[in-house]
Amino acid sequence: MASLQLPRAGRIPRPQIDALPPFKLSSVPLKDGTYRVKHSQSRKSEPRPEDVTSINAEIWFRSPALDEVTIRKIDSIQLFAESHDQGFCNNEDLGNWTWFELGIYENEEEETPRSKDGIELIWRSHYNNFKSDEYKWCEGNLFEETHDLVRNLEPGNCIGVRLISRFQAWAIYARNGYLVFKIGDETLDRKPPPRYEDIISGLDAVQEAISDVNAQNNAVFMPTISGGLYRGDAFGTSEERPLRVLSLDGGGVRGLVTLRLLKAVFEKACITQHPYQVFDMIGGTSTGGLIAIMLGRLKMSLDECIAAYLKVMGKIFPQTSKFEKCTKLSGDFYDEKTLEDAIKEIVGQKLGDPEAQLLDKDLDEKNPDNDCKIFVMAVRADKVNNRGPVFLRSYPNQVNMPEFPDIKVWEAARATSAAPAYFKPLSIGGVELLDGGLGANNPLGWLWTEMLSVFGPARPTSTFLTIGTGMPSNVGVKDPGNIFNIKATLDSFVSIATNTELTHILFRTLVNAFAPHARGKKYFRLNVGKYIGDWEETEGHLWWRETVHHYDDWAKVGKLDDVEALKPLMVLAEQYIKDNETLFGECATSLKEAVKMKYY
Repeated sequence: MASLQLPRAGRIPRPQIDALPPFKLSSVPLKDGTYRVKHSQSRKSEPRPEDVTSINAEIWFRSPALDEVTIRKIDSIQLFAESHDQGFCNNEDLGNWTWFELGIYENEEEETPRSKDGIELIWRSHYNNFKSDEYKWCEGNLFEETHDLVRNLEPGNCIGVRLISRFQAWAIYARNGYLVFKIGDETLDRKPPPRYEDIISGLDAVQEAISDVNAQNNAVFMPTISGGLYRGDAFGTSEERPLRVLSLDGGGVRGLVTLRLLKAVFEKACITQHPYQVFDMIGGTSTGGLIAIMLGRLKMSLDECIAAYLKVMGKIFPQTSKFEKCTKLSGDFYDEKTLEDAIKEIVGQKLGDPEAQLLDKDLDEKNPDNDCKIFVMAVRADKVNNRGPVFLRSYPNQVNMPEFPDIKVWEAARATSAAPAYFKPLSIGGVELLDGGLGANNPLGWLWTEMLSVFGPARPTSTFLTIGTGMPSNVGVKDPGNIFNIKATLDSFVSIATNTELTHILFRTLVNAFAPHARGKKYFRLNVGKYIGDWEETEGHLWWRETVHHYDDWAKVGKLDDVEALKPLMVLAEQYIKDNETLFGECATSLKEAVKMKYY
């Protein structure tokens, strides 16, 4: 269980809170001091049997209606209560799904919280006492006078204490609740409440564009904004340090290019920290997922990662004759055991345990050296055509329950790398997982929606860096009826499914414009390629010849397992770095400024 989902023990004893004067309003303004709204009635809240995944919210008690003078004198609001959950949990890594909230209600009779610009005015106070059937005295977050909860209060409103439970078998038991108000000695002219509509309009614009582009390209999976974001506490991060995020494409052995381009940025910026110390979140699919794990979860330096990557690729993609590749009849061309062993060896060296979990229980958002979150994606083999990719995370997501909470580091790396025609799917608990690149080879869209759910839509971002593994050339499907060239046919389908540049074209403008504030350039895409213009050539034999027109294209960068293609591709990468000095300089400046804000 991650610490951010555990309750905080009440630091002020209950008798001391109980001794506070009651919060009663009259024609005479309250004097400065601390008051409490007390509620002694016990309450149990749990989802209805028919609500399998929805959130059950019930009002436990509420404050009196607030007048204008009292609102302007509020210094802080805080909830204290005794509570526990159902007392058991099959797997604590699934998360804590009972908690307390504070909501703003129009008046004392209203049953639904107020909404503003489509945002429900509710804020999480604290998580419930976890996996216990004994009542525990806990305290909630302190909502000070500058907090959005206080700034959104209007005369006649009241504050309701809500009991929240989600998913079947989860329940919250509460008793002896106290809503504590600290009243100041002077009325305050606060900043006006935030304009949620400005951020929401930007989010909606990005989401609409994503849907349009995906629909035009017959995309199987579409990133969507979680409904859990349309609430007040998702917008309380606008003043926090801007984020830096990294998105890594898939591409088999070509992942080495990704690492070289990233190293060039770090060298340009003279950054001495490692990637896990620079980025707040790293997302990747396929080989990009493997690199995300190595850089973020295993906390490797770039040089370490490059050396380890070369070693792993050499083991799993040994030199194979063209005849073997063309005549291989099985869909799994390489030995997945070799891949698994290679990954386990690295995990054991870095974490001390080759079977270590992907979930990092030591993550600390207040520690700049241990706050990097990573996720990789895979696809369920049984639901390839009708559901989005599976997120495998190193952190708890407070909006979504993990499908595989106990997944190990090596399993996550293996799952995201299980490209059809190359490796067998990874089986976990009877579910087969395939390469996430089939649904999102450029994971930027999913990274964006994941950022929103983890950090909130109001959190500013200074750097979106997305790195490819080579510009794809035009691909046609090679004679699907030819049983003697199955691998070539599968390669064609994989190449089509994993084209990443369409995602880049979409996000280049949208991220800079919204995500979530327009603060200049913050989106950077690095990808190697050699452009080939239109050309014509004569094809045929003897008496039958014709002129064929070839449309503009990019030179082939090599297949996922083409180790021999790496050398010319790395030469292209070095030339790309020289030819795009301005782009690398802009990206380096953005990251360098971000590092200064984080550490200095």
